[in-house]
Amino acid sequence: MRHCRLLRLILLASLVIFSSLKTLNSVEELEKTHFGTPPPRHGLVLLVWYVNNCIDNNMVALCDPTKGVYGFHQFKNRGPISLLPELKDKMYGYFTLGNLHYKHATDLPYEVRKYYNPHDPKSNMDRVIVKYNKNKNTIEEVYISEHYKKSKTYLLGPQLIEELRQQAAFRIVPENFSEIL
Repeated sequence: MRHCRLLRLILLASLVIFSSLKTLNSVEELEKTHFGTPPPRHGLVLLVWYVNNCIDNNMVALCDPTKGVYGFHQFKNRGPISLLPELKDKMYGYFTLGNLHYKHATDLPYEVRKYYNPHDPKSNMDRVIVKYNKNKNTIEEVYISEHYKKSKTYLLGPQLIEELRQQAAFRIVPENFSEIL
């Protein structure tokens, strides 16, 4: 009986450990994931644009995801296995950005959209997902995902977000991207 209980505890701990998302804390860690690169993928350019234009230094949302700006729309986080942690409080919502087929995605800067080809799935596979606090108008968490694959979904740490807002971002995005920052 004790062995069964111990085995259940070990299996539960394994499930928690292996199902949790990896947190990226530096540009170097982000580069190792190959997120949003090379073209025609758009995720890296989208991410750098987002952190420099849609949130301030206090993570206040400058682009309201609830209004659908730039193609933002609600991410329902459903399926047999949830991609992101379950939200227990209704003041939070997940919103996704990066589907270039979506309404208002044409409002994204040209540099984000320039390799988009509706016949090439690679050109539309990257997403930025945010956990939005509706009461405070703040972004609580930022995730990146290769078309909602659990193994290719990451949480961005605050250090990485800050680093992306600094000069370090220019070495990982196309040179002409600095024109839209």
